[in-house]
Amino acid sequence: MFGPLARKFNDWRLRRIAIRKLHTLDDRLLADVGTTREDIACFVASPDC
Repeated sequence: MFGPLARKFNDWRLRRIAIRKLHTLDDRLLADVGTTREDIACFVASPDC
């Protein structure tokens, strides 16, 4: 019953952690990864953004 809800919560939590870590990088490193500071949330949500 709580499995799907727990999985969605964990996925959300992991995305938030990734976003926080990417925000600590400088713009040059973000460019190396293939994103910009403004597009971090979209980049984490879907690589097709």
